[in-house]
Amino acid sequence: MRALTSPATGEHSQGPQLWSRRLPWEPTSLSVGVGLIAVAGHRGGVRVLDLDGGEEHGHVALPGGVTDLAFSPDGRNLALTGPRGYGLWRATDGRLITRTTPEACIRARWTGPGVVAIAQGCHVTTYDADGVAQWSTTSLPAAATHVACAQGGRLLAVSLAGHVRCFMPPRREPVALHAYSGAPGDLTLSIDGRWAVGSTYQRKTLLWETHRPSGRPVECEDSSGQHGPVFSGSGRRLAVPAERHLSLWSIGHRRPTRLAVLPVCASAVAWRPGDGDMLATAGSDYTIRLWHAGVRHQRNGYTSLAAWHLTSPATSLAWIGRRMLVAAERGGRIALLDINTTPAPTAWNDAKAA
Repeated sequence: MRALTSPATGEHSQGPQLWSRRLPWEPTSLSVGVGLIAVAGHRGGVRVLDLDGGEEHGHVALPGGVTDLAFSPDGRNLALTGPRGYGLWRATDGRLITRTTPEACIRARWTGPGVVAIAQGCHVTTYDADGVAQWSTTSLPAAATHVACAQGGRLLAVSLAGHVRCFMPPRREPVALHAYSGAPGDLTLSIDGRWAVGSTYQRKTLLWETHRPSGRPVECEDSSGQHGPVFSGSGRRLAVPAERHLSLWSIGHRRPTRLAVLPVCASAVAWRPGDGDMLATAGSDYTIRLWHAGVRHQRNGYTSLAAWHLTSPATSLAWIGRRMLVAAERGGRIALLDINTTPAPTAWNDAKAA
């Protein structure tokens, strides 16, 4: 990976690559803990790397492989799911708890520092860091395909065939049900739990208010099928990757509005923690770009601050604080970038206003 400066766009290299490491398989997802980066691969293994230098800290595996992983909010525990069960890995001493389940475990989402929700067949169950069950939904009419949480775990959303069910533990029955056509794909909630966005296998992206089950969802646009929509940390912005571009949406008290269309076919998207105005994208042109998504500097342009070339398409991006960005490439390379956005931004002239 190398930084670049583009005379045509005015992009600038903002910081160096701190380190890179090549893994023996294609990374599919990554998660960041306290001083650690966990990377899952197509072959089912998980490598845990030290943030300082990229040296291998440990190797974790589940029988049958790993389909999802997520560090807890405090970065001390790592949850893993796979077709034969789930696992909980503790960073302090490397302890690994594995549980075999009769049905595949699809997703893991932490509802708090020590409680994780895992979708397994027709149930979603929460566990503590020792693998002890805390709560479970009633039996769902179909297998869950995705789970999302907000409000510190007080709101849990589960997608399944044709609808999304919202729960408020400890109540086991759903408090809201949102029906839509099409098979469900990705699902995520805004930080306050007011808005939910999901994509379907038919590549449609739908946005709706969780407390209005009868409300008609906003159809954002066709999705890319490569990366699901992502809320910013503040919940005021939404990035929706499409087949040949990425759209930015403003989420406020009124109906969501589209702010701009960026000329990026994104294979990975990540909002910087905090104000939610800095967006990192990785596209089919093997390039990571930074966008200032808060204020439009020209009538027909949003800002692209910097760009880095990759050696292969990115599969995942994740921020580490506000100054570092880790990227996983399809070719197996993991790289840590130092992000410096101090210089004044320049307009990306190809971005179109909605």
